[in-house]
Amino acid sequence: MEIPRTINDPIQFLFWSLDEVYPVAVGLIWGIWFDHLFFGILLGIMAIRLYRRFRDRHPDGHLSHRMYWLGFCFSRSKTLPNPYIRTFYPCRK
Repeated sequence: MEIPRTINDPIQFLFWSLDEVYPVAVGLIWGIWFDHLFFGILLGIMAIRLYRRFRDRHPDGHLSHRMYWLGFCFSRSKTLPNPYIRTFYPCRK
């Protein structure tokens, strides 16, 4: 696994990209909630395998693009900027 070197690379959590960690985290939470921890983690790992197949067959950002056109707008997201903003200014802290 290579360490991201540019701003456009996906966010990393240990050795995995952040979008691969979400299904396991959701499966873990679901497993704890319903008292089936092993089944929840297994479900999360299976979801990662399906997601990797989808991600490898489509161009980068395809899932975000599809979610945007389905109505999920990320207007306050730091990693996915609003597509209608053409000029970015530095943030003030």
